[in-house]
Amino acid sequence: LRADHKAVVTAWSAEAGQVVSAGQQVVTLAQPDIKEAVIDLPDTLVDQLPSDVVFLVAAQLNPSINTTAIIREIEPQAQSATRTRRARLTLAETPEGFRLGTAISVTLSSAIKPRIELPVTALQVVDGKPRIWVIDAQSKTVSPRDITVISRTDSTVVLAGGVKNGERVVSAGVNSLKPGQKVKIDEDSQ
Repeated sequence: LRADHKAVVTAWSAEAGQVVSAGQQVVTLAQPDIKEAVIDLPDTLVDQLPSDVVFLVAAQLNPSINTTAIIREIEPQAQSATRTRRARLTLAETPEGFRLGTAISVTLSSAIKPRIELPVTALQVVDGKPRIWVIDAQSKTVSPRDITVISRTDSTVVLAGGVKNGERVVSAGVNSLKPGQKVKIDEDSQ
């Protein structure tokens, strides 16, 4: 076997004399001049990352050795045990202290907008328009609020805004509510 570029062998997946199938991985290679970082991202964070997100990468033993990186690849499915997705970051520069296997710390270079996720039972659709019911903290009454849904699963909806930090949203029985109706708040759900 010959590699099409200069590389360093980082892992063997087969032994000498072993019969392998077509397409089976035998050797894992790394190009010494192109360095990448491998990290695990929380599955809930992946959808919130902008496409042009930049990460700050620093060596753990010497944080003064640092660079920036962009996402090259994110695994399509989360690992079931950790609910994280493996991501490969391409380093913008490769300082001398970054060698293969260097332990790193990775942070986002800028804050991302928090995601508003509610149970699907909080959503009410009236005349084709989605809305939620917000509870007034003082009067314990509800009022409808039109919202924009970004995505929806069987159990949750992600909103494009419309809920302020600290506001309470009704999550059950939304189809029987009327504007100004008093509601009782389940103190266990706070």
